[in-house]
Amino acid sequence: MRKLTSWGLLVGLLVVILGLWWSTVAATADELDSLPKSALNLDGLFEVGKFEQNAASKLAVDQGDGHTANVFELNNDNNQVGAIWSTPVNRFNLNVDNKITMLVNFGDRGAGEGLALVLQNDPRKTAAISRFGTKRVIGENLGVYGTDTYSRKTASSTIAKTAIQKSWAIEIDTKNNDGGFLGLYQRGNSFDEKMHGNHVAVNYPASPETYTQRGGLTSSYRFEQNHLAAQEKLKLNNGQWYRLQLSWSAKSKVMTYTFGNNTPRLVKIDTSVFGKEVRNLTWGVTSTSTSSNARTLVAFEQLPQPIEIESELNVTNVSQELPVHEGSWVHGGDDLEYEYVLSYLSGDNGWEKVEANIPLPEYVKFSSATVRYEDGHEETIELPDDDRSEDRLQHMLSQSLSKENRHAYITLRGEAERVNQDTKVQDDVSYFVGPAMEIATATPHFTITTGKAVSLSVVPVQPVKKGAPATVKGQVKLDDGLDFDNDGMRVERRTAGRLSVRP
Repeated sequence: MRKLTSWGLLVGLLVVILGLWWSTVAATADELDSLPKSALNLDGLFEVGKFEQNAASKLAVDQGDGHTANVFELNNDNNQVGAIWSTPVNRFNLNVDNKITMLVNFGDRGAGEGLALVLQNDPRKTAAISRFGTKRVIGENLGVYGTDTYSRKTASSTIAKTAIQKSWAIEIDTKNNDGGFLGLYQRGNSFDEKMHGNHVAVNYPASPETYTQRGGLTSSYRFEQNHLAAQEKLKLNNGQWYRLQLSWSAKSKVMTYTFGNNTPRLVKIDTSVFGKEVRNLTWGVTSTSTSSNARTLVAFEQLPQPIEIESELNVTNVSQELPVHEGSWVHGGDDLEYEYVLSYLSGDNGWEKVEANIPLPEYVKFSSATVRYEDGHEETIELPDDDRSEDRLQHMLSQSLSKENRHAYITLRGEAERVNQDTKVQDDVSYFVGPAMEIATATPHFTITTGKAVSLSVVPVQPVKKGAPATVKGQVKLDDGLDFDNDGMRVERRTAGRLSVRP
């Protein structure tokens, strides 16, 4: 056998190193190459946490067609902590319904610690992170929960103070911190003693009730974390992208979370943990790694809406001076007015670049469309040609809605077509879409009549005593003798001693 020279040994080592380097690059490329096309560009929407040794960084991924998506790499080596937090234009408003869809990838190089999506009102804002108290990273807290460094009996409120304050978190935990071999290494490694494998769970990181101290007789003291709405026995370290969806109901104060294809879980949130101001929560993602050169990647498909907008539609029969509701009747030739009212209710940012997408109902011929803003500005919307080739009106509002300019009134005026038979105008939906949010408003269905002559005959009323009820019987007839819908008729007392009827 030929001896391996020092030069040959050096070349061999170089080949091995290059091989390891190439396998790492290949794995990295694969993970980013498989990023779903729905991932968003996050420029200006997140920033890395403002604390020392934050390992988080933002990556740009070219997805073709001129679209660049962003991925945050929270950590990529041993003993790291990373965090990203929302900028002021990307806050979470608990007063309105909201949704977040996040994509996560934990690589395939071994088990890291995992991550947590956090809503918080910590006074440190974008500098918030768990207080470690030692020079080494204690991975089980994921950068948001309390830090267990206590070997003596300690109140749970003490560990709670080291967590991110005024917060709620949902964790995706990729390492079961169960105390180590035979439970001999429980210090800072015992949060998951009752869990089974990788898991998703929620809790309040700064609440003493989140932590229970164990031990004291046959083992050292250590803290266990209480997990709520948990899903266990997950397999996550395979290089695949997983989707976490959050849906917030402001009315019921319930957060619904769905991880991957698992069953959705509903969680009631005590919003008082955030303090009095819940319209402008900082939110983001924290992560830790302690071994296995773990890589943690995060992207987003849907972001919350930090502003509160309301829309309503008023349809009026101008000719008859009556509102048009679901099932109403109008005459052919009646003048109609559709007024959409967009109202800015709350938020810290304006609603800008809003595109109105409004249906143009069949059998209504529109003659004008205008927009009037609360600040007095007005603009005219160009209507499509009369050939009915376009059945929707699209227009970008020139003004933003904000605290200083709260309302926009979009008014369409037209005439109900003269028809040969009673004709139903179908309902539809109008959309108003801006970068921060989208709202929809339903339009009513109603019936255009042929303009039939209506007659009313009344049976003479018999004398009644003063104060006693009187019954008036009569008959309504149309001049064509056809049947009609009684629900669409209304009898009104116009003047003393006179009745009128109208469809």
